[in-house]
Amino acid sequence: MLAEIRGARDVCWTDEDAINPLVTVRIPCYDRGRVVADRAIASALAQTYTNLEILVIGDGATPDTIAAVQSVRDPRVRFVNLPRTPYPTDPYRRWLVVGYGPRNYALDVAKGLWITTLDDDDEYTPDHVEVLLRAAIDRRLEFVYGQSEVIGPDGAKGLVGRWPPGLGAFTDGALLYSARLRFLKYDPESWRDEVPADWNLWRKMLSVGVKMGYVEQVVYRYFPVAHIPPPISTEVDPA
Repeated sequence: MLAEIRGARDVCWTDEDAINPLVTVRIPCYDRGRVVADRAIASALAQTYTNLEILVIGDGATPDTIAAVQSVRDPRVRFVNLPRTPYPTDPYRRWLVVGYGPRNYALDVAKGLWITTLDDDDEYTPDHVEVLLRAAIDRRLEFVYGQSEVIGPDGAKGLVGRWPPGLGAFTDGALLYSARLRFLKYDPESWRDEVPADWNLWRKMLSVGVKMGYVEQVVYRYFPVAHIPPPISTEVDPA
């Protein structure tokens, strides 16, 4: 399918996709309240690249989160609140696939020629879209990612981002890719292999030959608020 979309080109996108293209910022949300508006959406609206669609998709969002999103008065913001996606009951398995429903829905309805993702409690650097889009176009890439600054609850900072791509090499929010790859979706069953749904998608892209590249620059700020739940033990209790 990728070869069919590319046709005779070396990439899946066309020259028209490189001329001031509309970029969709995809923000799934659930229960962040004011944070989704004051941090996530605000950072998207503050981009140096302005031809944007801010597509906020509620995953059965809570009333205070809905009110926060609807308080933003900017024509670039589009909000859809879906019913809550069904997830595994086990906390670790749920963590592996949480958000797949709104992310896949956004792929179906996004108007942009390029897509980038923003979690509802994180933020972009002001030049996130500009840096990644320029790298994709100049280097003829179909998927590009950069570095994330990790800011812990105590203010401690770290850095995530390296080449080559791999599990843990980058975060879901530090990337941008051609919307012509939208036929590749998040798999709600990836928890069965104990693989995060986002990495499962990116490795699928790698396996089919999507042209990926890396920018050694911070483009995202990640605010972890909780520890990852431990996986279910598969060991047999000797007792």
